[in-house]
Amino acid sequence: MRKQVKQSLIFGCLSVFSGTIFAEAMIDVKPYISTSINYDDNVFRFSSPAQAKAAFGSSATADTVKRLDLGATVNLRLSRQLVALSTNVSESRYNRFDILDNTAKFYGLSWNWRFGDDFYGILSANKSESIAGFNEIRSPVKNTRTTSSQLASIYWNYHPDWSLYASREEIDTENELTNFAVLNRKDQVFETGLRFQNTLSTQLGLAYRVNDSDYPNRTIANAFGNESKQESIAVTAAWLPTPKTRISTRLSQIKIEYKDKPQRDFDGFSQRWDVNHILTGKVYLNASVYRDVAPIDDIESTYVKTTGISFSPSWFITSKVTMRAGMGYEKRDYLGSAVFSFLDGNDRNDDSTTGSLALVYTPTLKSIVELKYQGEKRDSSITNQNYRFNSVNFLFRYDY
Repeated sequence: MRKQVKQSLIFGCLSVFSGTIFAEAMIDVKPYISTSINYDDNVFRFSSPAQAKAAFGSSATADTVKRLDLGATVNLRLSRQLVALSTNVSESRYNRFDILDNTAKFYGLSWNWRFGDDFYGILSANKSESIAGFNEIRSPVKNTRTTSSQLASIYWNYHPDWSLYASREEIDTENELTNFAVLNRKDQVFETGLRFQNTLSTQLGLAYRVNDSDYPNRTIANAFGNESKQESIAVTAAWLPTPKTRISTRLSQIKIEYKDKPQRDFDGFSQRWDVNHILTGKVYLNASVYRDVAPIDDIESTYVKTTGISFSPSWFITSKVTMRAGMGYEKRDYLGSAVFSFLDGNDRNDDSTTGSLALVYTPTLKSIVELKYQGEKRDSSITNQNYRFNSVNFLFRYDY
């Protein structure tokens, strides 16, 4: 009888509360629920009401989206090993554009392993399904994108301040609709490097990274071919010039090669600078300046070069109320925008100005309420690729 009572209590704790099953917290279950309502005045990122009307017969561009998220993280600790299972299901319902109603999913499994004091790493696998965004397309279609990834990494602390590491990740991106199949991509990413960090929080690093990308549904006749390779050598650093200021940087030399289209090759310099400063006990400031090259989805441009600046202050008004803001400017150069360059005679480049403002209230340690505004204005060198949007989102989340 006693055993039955004990089992019932344990089952109840797992179902309703986040807690520990064993005395030493070997298993920790953390479920959560989140609900939000979002108003967006330009869901498909159309350049004008006329473009919207041409696409689906109506000049309406705004909609309200209701979303419900259910998720949980289960942590299993065995001695110095940590196994984590994460899952999330998100249901989104549109008021006007119900063709976009969807259920997004995420599953993740990771093993943070450690052997002795100096060898450790991560083995992980993740899979996510969600509809693709509309920043790069103007078609009112629901394209479900599935991304799967597997990661393996190892670190060796051969000295109290120095460590060596290596990692390999495979990423598979697939689009549901056949007219987006040409954008399907398989990436194999390898990185190795050396890191230094002392007790004063000074950090130095040197890394080599190579990303082999394969587009299985492209042909050699395509403007880019079906394979590309990105190599980079990066130097990273971080230091505290004062107790209230932290400066970090990443400087990289990047080289991109197209196997079948060498005339599209790229060789350039990438950099990012971040400054974090505690102005007062309640006001934090963050500023970033960057120039980077990264892959891009949704259009036939394999990489995009972004140059930008951002500023993000935070004001902790009380212990439970925080206000966050964000402002930014970004210039995007599409490296060989095949479709557009053939039509207009030039590669595509965009200029974007963004802004955000959020008010966050944490009534308890396990709950959060947020009201957030976001906006962006994009100007493009390609006809009908510019847009403007404003959105307001109200969110409530509770962690059990």
